[in-house]
This record gives sequence, C-alpha cells and structure tokens, in this order.
Amino acid sequence: MLRIGFILPSSEYLYDPFRGDPHTHFQILTVLEQHFENAIKASLIDLRGIKKEFSIYHIPECDVYLYSVYTLDSSEQFAIVKKIREQYPKSIHIAGGPHITVYQEDALKIFDSLILSDGEYSIIQAVEDIIKSSLKKIYEQKVPVDINKFPFPRKHYLPKSAIARKGLMTLKNKTGYDQILGTTVIFSRGCPFACSFCAMPQMRQYAPGQRYRKPELIEEEIEYLKKYYNIRGLNVLDEIAIPYNITAAREHLKAIQRTNIKWRGQCRVDSLTPEMAQLLKDSGCIAMGLGVESASQVSLDYINKKITIEQAKNAIRLLKKYDIEARIYMIIGLPGEPENIFDISWEFIQETDPDWVYLSIFTMRPGTEVFNNPKKFGIKEIKTDWDKTMHMYGRYTKEIPTLSFEYEENAPWGKGLSSENIIKNYMTLQEKLKANGFGPI
Repeated sequence: MLRIGFILPSSEYLYDPFRGDPHTHFQILTVLEQHFENAIKASLIDLRGIKKEFSIYHIPECDVYLYSVYTLDSSEQFAIVKKIREQYPKSIHIAGGPHITVYQEDALKIFDSLILSDGEYSIIQAVEDIIKSSLKKIYEQKVPVDINKFPFPRKHYLPKSAIARKGLMTLKNKTGYDQILGTTVIFSRGCPFACSFCAMPQMRQYAPGQRYRKPELIEEEIEYLKKYYNIRGLNVLDEIAIPYNITAAREHLKAIQRTNIKWRGQCRVDSLTPEMAQLLKDSGCIAMGLGVESASQVSLDYINKKITIEQAKNAIRLLKKYDIEARIYMIIGLPGEPENIFDISWEFIQETDPDWVYLSIFTMRPGTEVFNNPKKFGIKEIKTDWDKTMHMYGRYTKEIPTLSFEYEENAPWGKGLSSENIIKNYMTLQEKLKANGFGPI
C-alpha cells in the first residue's frame, strides 16, 4: 500500500488559519481514494497552528508527499521538504500550485515532480508512474478538467471540529448568525476576467474561464455537509459565486435554495441586477462581498477591472435594498492612484454606506501582468521577500506595512506616490474605517 500525505503548511501569516479550509487538498485526496481505492492510504498532514520549527515532529512517514504551493508559504514549504528528506530520504515529493507554475526551474531543484495544471488527471498519472517506477519531472494537463466528472471533495481527512464551526456567518446588524454552524465550500474553478494585479497567464493557459459544478452536484454536496457535519451555513469562496448567465444563475441558486441553508459569497459589481439580487435573497444569501478595489476610475482602468465606479455604487445599493449585507473590498496603492485617494475613497464609502469595508494594501504577485510588465504600470522596483507581503491590520498589536514595490516618480498616469504616502493612506484610512464602524472584523 502506497502511503500518500498531502502537506498543509502552518499558514502562520493568517490571523486564524482555521477560518478557511484546504479545498485543493480535499479534492485531490478524494480523487486519489476514489481511483486507487485500497491500493493507497491517503492523509492530510495539517500543520496549521504549529510553529514551523517543530513541524517535522508532526509529519508521519509517507512514501509520497504532495504540496500545493502559494507564494506566501513557499519558503516554509521548501524548508519542510528539506526536513522530510533528512528524516525520510526515500520519500518522493510532488508539488503544484501557482508559485510552482511561475518558478518551475527553481521548483525542480526542490521537488521530484511538478504538476502544472488542474491536478486531477495529472496526480492520478503521477501516482501510477510511481507504482511503475517511471515518475516524470513534469505533468501538464493541457485540456481544462471537467470538474463535473469528479466527485465533490469529502472532508473526512480532518476532525469534524476543524470543518464545522461557528462564527463564519456573523452579520453586523443581525444577531444569532454567529451561532450558525458553518463551513467553507467552492463550487467553481477559475475566473473569466484578467485583472492585472490578480490573473496569472501561466495558470490561465491551462484553465481559461470559469467552470461551475452542475446544480445537482452542488445540492448533493450541501446535503452531504448537512448530514455528516450538521452544517446550516456556508461561506462560498468562489472567485465569482454566481454564474454570469442569468439562466445558469437561476438553476445554480435554486439548487442552493432547495437545501434551506444560509450562505455568503462574493461577486463582481457588474453582475448584480434587481432580478439577480432577488434570486440571491430567495436562495438564502445573507451577505455578499464586492470587489470594488478602488474609488479611482483611473486605477480601475489600469488594473483592467472592467467596471465603473457607478456600477460599484449601484451594486451596493441593490444589496442593501434586498437586505443582503454589503461587504466591499478595496485596495490602497494600486497603479494610477491619485494623490487624493484617501479623500475620494472616504467620500465613496460615506456615500454608499456599505456594511463592512475590507481594506488591503497593494502587493505584487508573481506571474501577474503587473509583476511581468512592471514598466507598463510605472513600477521601478520589485522586492521578492514574499514573507513580508501579508498585512493583517488590527489583528496583531504592532503591524507596520512594508511594500514589495516602488513607483517611478513620473509614472504613466502622472505622479507616482511614494511608499511612505501609500502606507500613510492605508493606515489612516484603516483608522477612519475602524472609528466609524466599517471594520476591520
């Protein structure tokens, strides 16, 4: 029997690493168990909450270790591989994820094999090759995976206490929702848009667009969660929680409605219409996050967001009209940002009066258009100390943001703001939000 362990790193940069769930891990382990049945023993090695220097003491011996590597945890994951090789020198290490796809040459110095695309077919092939002693260096699934051909991810790899928890459904102005037992889910894969600060061409070549699970499979997964975990609330983590096509959206939301659960998610501001808002309300949606990103139209255009300020305002109004909590995401420090960004951001917030504002500071992500073409966005320097690019304002006692980039003084749109001004705008606006009840939470 082949022992396969999927490593979940500490995620110590998060205020609470248990608020989310390792969906990639659940999916891949479920696929492997279904395909190989008793020929393998699959496990999720959960290192969350464990100090990195003590991680090796919590890792059992396996024949094969799997990794899904993101930039923020890349250095930790690389260190884990080194420790395991010292402890279990015969082990095999296979990695996928966005950081690996961007830095393939460096990754091959650390891992035995890489998966550069949707992982279902590739990991099956890799394990079969391990059994035959013919593991390849790279596995590349060039045709997008039909996610409806695979089972929904089971969650028995973690204790129930790590799956079903209270606090995920908390609302600002309504009591009792914090006591709802909830979990997180993902019903789709990908994103059809190409925002310059987010989309990664290296990843999108393998999986363009967005693919949703069929409504009947969504309903089946929710009923599974209700039956085995007593779930009554869901935090839907899809990039865009509802299909753009209104016909598809109706069937998608009706499937959720039939399960009689409460849920929250996120969507684009240009997808909300009165009919869509009513469908959301009827389906049990209690809160929706909107990627407003900036109160500057110039910045929105520079990052290829393809929305307008007026669309953002209208989306917030619609959610509030249909009694769905409106949460917005905004970023300080984006390309094209004017000197008065603090003022126009605060004016936007005052006018629209969202329930919560999640404010972040712009960071560089390897593989994005901004990272790949910095001069186009007025950036003269990029720093690659990725461990310093996660900011948790208000959650740690003393957090002083540092930027991973610096703008040219004379940027394509005009004056590029200094790092000092960007950090000042970020911190001052955070204090303003906190003082006026907009967050953070």
